[in-house]
Amino acid sequence: MKIAYLIRNRPDLEDIMPSDVDAVTMQVGDDGLYSDADLAKLGDVEAFIIGMEPVNAQILAAAPKLKIVQRLGVGYETLNLKDCADHGVPACNIEGVNKEAVAEHAMMFMLALSKKLLQANAYMQKADWISSRKLTQQTFELKGKTLGIVGFGNTGSHLARRAHAFEMNLMYNDPLDVNTDVAASLGARRVEKEELFKTADYVSICTDLNDTSRGMIDAKVFEMMQPHANFICCARGGIVDEPALANALKTGQIYSAAIDVFETEPMKPDNPLMGLPNCLLTAHVAGVASDTTARIWEWAHDNVRAVLLKGEKPRWVRNGV
Repeated sequence: MKIAYLIRNRPDLEDIMPSDVDAVTMQVGDDGLYSDADLAKLGDVEAFIIGMEPVNAQILAAAPKLKIVQRLGVGYETLNLKDCADHGVPACNIEGVNKEAVAEHAMMFMLALSKKLLQANAYMQKADWISSRKLTQQTFELKGKTLGIVGFGNTGSHLARRAHAFEMNLMYNDPLDVNTDVAASLGARRVEKEELFKTADYVSICTDLNDTSRGMIDAKVFEMMQPHANFICCARGGIVDEPALANALKTGQIYSAAIDVFETEPMKPDNPLMGLPNCLLTAHVAGVASDTTARIWEWAHDNVRAVLLKGEKPRWVRNGV
C-alpha cells in the first residue's frame, strides 16, 4: 500500500506505520499550500492518512491514484468534502473512536474544578497545609448539580452516563433525535439552548464544528449563565469565542472554565485564557489517551486496508462517495 501521511509534529510516525506500507510524509506550509516537491511524491499514492493538515483541490489533483482519504479521529473540518467528492474520493473520519476518552476528560474537568484540584496541589507542593485546607470553603459536590450538555452524540451521551453515576441532574440540547433511548434511561431532559445556559451549574460542549456551531458560544451565552456556573469544552476550537470567555471569567459572569481545544493550535502565548486562575487548560489531548491513540491508528489502517487490499467500501464516509 502506498500511503501519504499528512501529519505535523509526529516524531514516532515511523514506529506506527505498518510493515506493509510504502509511505511518504508531508505537511502543509505556512501559506496553506503544499510544496511542489511534496506534491511530486504523490503520483502513485493510493491513500491519505491525515492529522489536522488540509485536504484540498491542490493536493487531490497531485494524487491521480488516490482511493481514500482517512482522517485520524472524529473531526473532519480540515477535509474539503466537496473537493474530495469532485475527485471521486471517499473522505472518512473514525466515528466514535475516542468517545470514552473525551467523556472521561470532561468528567475529570468537572471534578478538578469542583475540588479546586490544581490550586490545592500548588499549595501542597509548598507544604502549605493551611491554605490547601482553606480551599474547601470554595469546593462543592457534584451530586445534585445540573449538567447541561450541548450535543448528545457519542461523546455527549457517554459524558451523561458518567455524570449520572455521580447523581447529577442532566439536561441536553441537540437538533437531532440522537441517543434518545440513552437520555430516557438516564432521566436527561431535552431542552432549548437558552434554558440550558440559564439553569445549568455545568455546561459542557460536545458538538462538532460546523457552520451552525462555529462561534456559537459567545458573549451573549456567558451573559445568560449563572455566576456560579462552570464551562467546559473538549469539542473543537472555533466553537467558543475565547476573548468573550476570558472576559466572563475575569468579571465573574461565570465561576470557572476548563478548555481542551482552541481557535489556534498550538495555542499562542497571547491567548486571552492564559494566566487566568479560574481557567484550566489542556493541549487538545482529551481524545488521545495512549490506548485511544493505538485504537485510532489501528482503525484508520484497517479502513484503508479494506479499500486498497480487499476492494471493500470504506466505513465512516462523510462526503457521500
